Amino acid sequence: MVEAALVLPIVLMAIVAVLEFGMAFKSWLSVSHAAREGARAGATYGNDLRADILILDEITATMAAAASVSIQHVQIYNPQTGVGTTYYYTPGSNCNGTDCCDWNPCPDPDLPTPPYAVPVWDPVTRDVSAPVTDRIGVSITYDHQWITGMFASTSTFNTAVEFQIEPQIFE
Repeated sequence: MVEAALVLPIVLMAIVAVLEFGMAFKSWLSVSHAAREGARAGATYGNDLRADILILDEITATMAAAASVSIQHVQIYNPQTGVGTTYYYTPGSNCNGTDCCDWNPCPDPDLPTPPYAVPVWDPVTRDVSAPVTDRIGVSITYDHQWITGMFASTSTFNTAVEFQIEPQIFE
């Protein structure tokens, strides 16, 4: 009985630690998947004027299943130069009537307000001519809430993915 009293707290703490790190790993997998889907979408959209908002929409749709993850920001960038735009996720803050942009700055050229902010790495300037095209990178920074707070209350993580942009040979 004495042995159980000594070992039980250690075993329970080990089980809680495994659960905590398992949840953190699940969050990382969800965000990594969203970054891959966003980069894959960006590789497909190429130099479309709406490419950045379509990438962000893809990330938002993919992240809908991972409600416990809080996205701080998404960066869409050129991996060769490091030039890109950082978008902050602010759902419902950029609304005018029925038109809403959940990202700040708003990269949606179809919305009258908030005004369209041309990305630093403008999608129309992306090289989509074969055989060598530009690369596109998507980086997501997010907060993970620890359940017990044994390690920390929140931790900030980052995941980044790069893809080669698909050649647009049938334009």
